[in-house]
Amino acid sequence: MSTATLNHDLLHLAILFHMHQPYYVEPTAVPGPRDADAETRALLPWVRLHGGSGYLDVATCLLRHPGARITVNLVPSLILQIEGVVAGQRDRYMDLAERRMEDLDLSEREFLLARFFSINWSRAVEPRGRYRELLEKRGRQAGAEEIRRRAPSFSPQELRDLTVLFNLSWLGFAVREGDQALARLERQGGGYSDDDLRLVVEKGRAGCAKVLPLYRTLSERGQVELSCSAFYHPIVPLLCDSEVAREAQPQAELPARFSYREDAMAQIHRGREAFEKSLGVAAAGMWPPEGSLSPAALSCYAEAGTTWLCSDEGNLWRSLQMSGEAPPHGSPRGALCRAYRHQGVALFFRDRDLSDRIGFRYAQDDAEAAVTDLLQGVAHTAGAVRDFPLATGEVPIVTLALDGENPWESYPDRGRPFLDALFSRLAQRPVVDGLKITPVTFSEHLRAAPVTRPLSRLAAGSWIDSDFHIWIGDGVKNRAWGLLGRARAEYARVVEMAGAVEMAGAVETAGAVQVAIDLPRAYEMLLVAQGSDWFWWFGEPFHSGEDALYDRLFRQYLLAAYLAMGRSPPAELLDPVDEHTAEAGTVYQEPRAFVHPHIDGKRSSYYEWSLAGCYRVPRGASMADRPDLSAIHFGFDRETLYLRVEPAQAALLCHAEVALELSDPAHKGPGTTTPMRILYDPAKPQGWQILAAAPATGVFAPLSRGTPAAAADSLELAVPWAQLGVAPGQRLQLVVRLLRQGRTWARYPRDGSIPLTAPDDRFEAAHWITSA
Repeated sequence: MSTATLNHDLLHLAILFHMHQPYYVEPTAVPGPRDADAETRALLPWVRLHGGSGYLDVATCLLRHPGARITVNLVPSLILQIEGVVAGQRDRYMDLAERRMEDLDLSEREFLLARFFSINWSRAVEPRGRYRELLEKRGRQAGAEEIRRRAPSFSPQELRDLTVLFNLSWLGFAVREGDQALARLERQGGGYSDDDLRLVVEKGRAGCAKVLPLYRTLSERGQVELSCSAFYHPIVPLLCDSEVAREAQPQAELPARFSYREDAMAQIHRGREAFEKSLGVAAAGMWPPEGSLSPAALSCYAEAGTTWLCSDEGNLWRSLQMSGEAPPHGSPRGALCRAYRHQGVALFFRDRDLSDRIGFRYAQDDAEAAVTDLLQGVAHTAGAVRDFPLATGEVPIVTLALDGENPWESYPDRGRPFLDALFSRLAQRPVVDGLKITPVTFSEHLRAAPVTRPLSRLAAGSWIDSDFHIWIGDGVKNRAWGLLGRARAEYARVVEMAGAVEMAGAVETAGAVQVAIDLPRAYEMLLVAQGSDWFWWFGEPFHSGEDALYDRLFRQYLLAAYLAMGRSPPAELLDPVDEHTAEAGTVYQEPRAFVHPHIDGKRSSYYEWSLAGCYRVPRGASMADRPDLSAIHFGFDRETLYLRVEPAQAALLCHAEVALELSDPAHKGPGTTTPMRILYDPAKPQGWQILAAAPATGVFAPLSRGTPAAAADSLELAVPWAQLGVAPGQRLQLVVRLLRQGRTWARYPRDGSIPLTAPDDRFEAAHWITSA
């Protein structure tokens, strides 16, 4: 390939927003032959709620900035669910919202109190006085037993207010824009009527109905390239051959081999067909679920006519290492700024850091400053190609790919300032460090700069750690794969016996019972059960408040498959795949006794912190959400507060400031929600600094310094109560922030805070059993 000096004035920027939710619809409503009047019902409301917020908000912002260009990936099973919502499909949350609160039984009351605070507390609950009041009454860290005890004390009016506020808070800025009825509900704040409740639910459904038509419009304008994924979002490499997981993890314990390339092809073909039918456009490119690639999977995509795929940079680095190709001279990042080709398919690899800045870090920043930082980061990445040999006509490209729905809940005004600032700046084709940043879709880039570099070897991996450990290898995940594999093998036997897959409606005699055989439906059930989300939540490391529900849905699909095959389901499908799902979501433990740890940054003894309070940081619920911290311990004696921050990787403590913020929930109003900050600066590792927030502005100013502090495996601090000015028995809220150059890049907990009460004279007596 001939090379030439590149005109580095031009830089392409491709942004992909991936829109996806698990398939929440109960098996009776899965597509396929069934009774015409079969009920369609989703067990969770997230498609409906995201439809009236993130999905619509992103499209609406794009419409205002016609010069911006991005790629939007819509998973076909998500499209199917959006269409279901528009057609009147219901979910349990909606059922309760339309009930008279006076008629709810105790279990339904408990459900409302457990589920209707499922939203970003700092952005949605804290600013609404009534919502915050109801949270305080329920308890910020209330578990199932406490909710059961408190539920009878909630009046029908309180439950109605809670239900309205939950649905109202979920509505995005596009639905709210110019809507006087919704503005009235916000001003009213509480005391809502049944009519108010019906109104807010209907507004969300109406917003959801606008999503697909608006994306069709953006596609027709050429502003958005629409792409899709395999139908039910499976990990395609694992469908082709589950043994591929050993490539990156040779010692992994895997279940019995699962290898059904025909299923991978079915998922891809059906996804493309359903996508085109719904949106009226053929998908040139696809986002492989979870960015997962392998040579076998790529052959499936190529056979289906896919033009391009996108994945994570980690898979590129491993591919280059496998091929023995050292990164081109200059910065290795330069290798990221080009399109590759393998088996005839163009491959793009995302810049992980820049993508994650949007997904997880810019929510706390000023919108304009965040966009400036992002564009500077894009230019910095592209700067690595200044000494990079590119072919004539080749244009460098920086790829950002991220979850397009979940991040905006953490942003002010659900991301409107940031999205407006981003799309406005991109529409202007900004010049940064001498590079003209031009937003493009992936197909536009390939038309304008068709040169791609051959990739001789392709590593098998996903966009999380460049392997598949999130979906296979854990004992519980392997058990789920075993159940799926046995059901799939039984299906193959039934098909072989039947001689044709199309024998829906046939009847087989089993003893004295005639059983209807519906093989298309059985196969559909198996395809749903192959979705990545079930395996994401099984076992470690991810947990949610809905682990038991995901477990049950997965087993229901397999049960339905056996029944449609005319086979008796195995008894093991009646029991949870994970017998510990009830306890899996526990992340908080209160202090149980006085502690007196040695401050050395090391776990010198198990007993040092075992009786302290602990908040275990949950691994996230969205793509590649890997927190920087694993746990926050907090304990005390009469004189001292002890704090221990455990990073996911010890190296974090060398380059991040750690700010532990203490506030008194009794203080409300500007400048008083975070009045005290304990700051550890790795540049000054000998101790810590206390800063106090000015009541009028909230700006932190130095107050005092102290020791000890130590950072090794973890960060440990000992801070006297007296220096903090905290009184015995005073209730506090603890938040930990990671800072760089004074700016927040991560917050823990992501929502809300960790409750902490300073010990008084009664603490030791009340906890004498646990301290014995």
